[in-house]
Order: sequence, then structure tokens, then C-alpha cells
Amino acid sequence: MWNKPYTLKEGTAIVVGLLVTGVFLQATMGSLEWGFFAWPANFITLVLFVLALVAVFILRKWSYFCRFMATMQAAIPAIAAAAVLTFVMGITKQVAEGRDAVDPLGITKMLNFWPFVLVYVWMTAIVGEVTLNQLSHFSWRRLPTLTSHVGLFIVLTCGTLGSADMLRVKMYCEEGQPEWRGLDAFSNVHHLPVAIQLEKFTIDEYPPKLMLIDNMGLPLPKGKPENILLDKNVKFGYLLDCKIEVLKRIDNAMPVMLSKMVGKMPGGMMSNIRMDSLGQARNKEGYIPSDAKGTACAIYVKVTTGIGNNGNSDSRLKKNKQHTITGWLTCGSYLFPYQSLKLEDSRRLVMPNREPRRFSSLVDIYTQAGQNIRTEIEVNKPFSIEGWKIYQLSYNEQMGKWSNLSIFEIVTDPWMPVVYVGIFLLLFGAVGMFLTASRKKEVKL
Repeated sequence: MWNKPYTLKEGTAIVVGLLVTGVFLQATMGSLEWGFFAWPANFITLVLFVLALVAVFILRKWSYFCRFMATMQAAIPAIAAAAVLTFVMGITKQVAEGRDAVDPLGITKMLNFWPFVLVYVWMTAIVGEVTLNQLSHFSWRRLPTLTSHVGLFIVLTCGTLGSADMLRVKMYCEEGQPEWRGLDAFSNVHHLPVAIQLEKFTIDEYPPKLMLIDNMGLPLPKGKPENILLDKNVKFGYLLDCKIEVLKRIDNAMPVMLSKMVGKMPGGMMSNIRMDSLGQARNKEGYIPSDAKGTACAIYVKVTTGIGNNGNSDSRLKKNKQHTITGWLTCGSYLFPYQSLKLEDSRRLVMPNREPRRFSSLVDIYTQAGQNIRTEIEVNKPFSIEGWKIYQLSYNEQMGKWSNLSIFEIVTDPWMPVVYVGIFLLLFGAVGMFLTASRKKEVKL
């Protein structure tokens, strides 16, 4: 080894040396903290890195190693190692930002793993040397390849160094109160140049569903639980040996006992009213429609056991084993608990909590520049303003559709426009190389 010309053996030895060095740094220093590269440190690092690559390119005349950096023998082992580490990152559950790795090696926090960082720095340096070499021998015919290498270099450098300037915070907004403070992953408070006031939170829910559970609370049948989805037009359905008929349905219901209490309570005391399981057991009068907050869907059902899925009596069951029972079901809300219907064989018919289909927030957004914008923000449809992106993240799940709290994730990444330029150059180069290759093929034919 190390006899000129260098081959894949030397390229592989360099990568192995970087991996061993990375393991040593990981064991002695711990994971790399990208926070040290926040502005202007990241910009200075980028400038120094580019100058170092230019210096290496100039030294090509005198140093064989500097010339070797722009060869395939150096690039292939680096790309292979980077691909393997990226694959490991993909199949390993990565910890959230701000948390320590949960494994002794540190691969569960791969972006901060020293071997990963060193291999990617080496690969980026190779891309930079190849780009400088192509620039020094510029030709229009090789423009697509040059564009791809420039774009890849921009993505690798700016995407990595720029991550230190990315700020991701959570903002908890209560209805009617403007909020301009956010919490990062370390629970540090950030005062933002953007304020949000929640005007109204809305949620669309999937139709309620019914399912059977055993006396241990496990859904039936075990392993493959079944349920009935109660769309508006559904009047009956079958679960195992049970025929379930919907006799009455109230989408916004409140227990009669609780509604009587609400009517006698002053408005200021309503926020402290809750019905417990004992109160629910004493609620013998069922449910009534209500416009008050805290209502939930309630249905009055008739359940006949010993019925087959075809609607006929199950021939394997004796007539005297068939039972019929009626009662109320509800998934409950933050005001009152759920109510299930107990069958003769200790099974229970229950209505699980309704799942959200879509939720959004009507908000007023204020900026330091004096803008005042009213808009609606919903999941997967962020709103962008002055370099910030506002995502609908969550809400008060205990209150459900009556939540008066919205949780937003607010993100800013000043380097992202530069990364987009790199991605555009990559795509432009890829299309150019495809067209050039097609043209060469036609000429040969």
C-alpha cells in the first residue's frame, strides 16, 4: 500500500482511519454539539473550509495526495461508508433533538456521531476538489456535471452548518390571549418577533364506532378486534354474535343529571364542574341534546346476543341463551366519563374516543413590522411569514373538540433558501446529464 498510483485500498484505509478517529473522539469527547456552529461560527467555518479546499487544489502540483482526493479511488470508499452509516441511521430509531443517545455507541443520534461527521466531511471535501478541478477545466459540454457537483457541495455544507441556526419552538396559545414566547427542546424560553392570538379552534372527527371488550378491557376478538362505524345512516350492525340496533342518537349530548346542575350553577363556576364515575352511575335519566361546552356523542342501543353475522339466530346457540339489553353509550368528554353497556356474559359494548380527522386554528398573527394577518392554520398546511413557518402541532386532547388551547410549532431556518438553490442545481444537472447522454446515444446509433 501507499505506492503510487493509489488504488481503492488506500481510499479504504483513509475511510477506516477516519472511522477509528471518530470512535476515539466519540469515546473521549462525546457527541458533537452543532450548537457551537451557530452564526457567525458556521459562516466562518464555511469560509475556512472553502479556503482549505482551494489551498489543497493549488498544492496539487506538488502533492500526490492532493491530486488523489479528486479521483474515483478516493470517492468510492467514502460514498460507500457514508451510505452504510446513512442506512444504519435509517433503520435505527433516532432520539429527538435535545436528548442524549440511548445506546452506548451513539448511533441513535447519528447526526452528532463523530464517525458519521468525519466521513461526511471527507466526502464533502472530495466533492469540493472535484468541483474545483472541473472549474479549472471548464467546458460547456461538462456543464451539467459541474452544476450537479456544485449543487451537491452546497447541500452538504450549508445544510449541515446551517442546522445550527435553525430554531424550532413550541408555542402554547390560549383562546383570546396573544402569545409571543416559545419553548425549545431544552425548555428554554424564546421571545419571538411573531405573536399569535388564537380566535377559534375547530376539529372534525371521524364517526363514532362501537366495539366489544372482555372483562379485562381487551378488545374482541383478541388479535383482530372488530368494530362498527356509526355513520349517520347506520341503524344497526353486527359484532361477533351480537346484533346492535341504534334506537336514538344525540351527537351533542349531556347527561340529564349534569344538565340540571349546569342550569343551577353560576357561569363562573362552570369551569370547575366535572362528573365522576359515581355521578355517571347515578345518571338514570340518560342524555339530552345541549348547546353547552363539553358535550359528546351518545347513543341509545338495543343489543341482542346469540345472533349470527347473517342476521339469523346462531344454530350453535340455544334459544334460552339469547339475551336482549338496552342502554346508553357514550365516549364521554372532559365534563363527564364514558359509559359502557354490560352484557350478560360480562362483555361490554363500548364507544372509544372519537379520532380526529382534521383540526385547525383560526388565528391572528402580529409581527414587529406591523403586520396583522388573520388566517387558518391546519395540520400539514403551515403558514409562512417573514422567514418563519407556523405548523398546527396539537391541542388540549383531554378537552377534545372543546379545546381552548392550540399548540403550534414555529420554525425558522435562515440557510434553507441556500439549500434550495443547491437542490435546484442538482436537479438541473441531473436533467442536463440525462439529455446529454440521450443525445450521445442517438449520435452513436
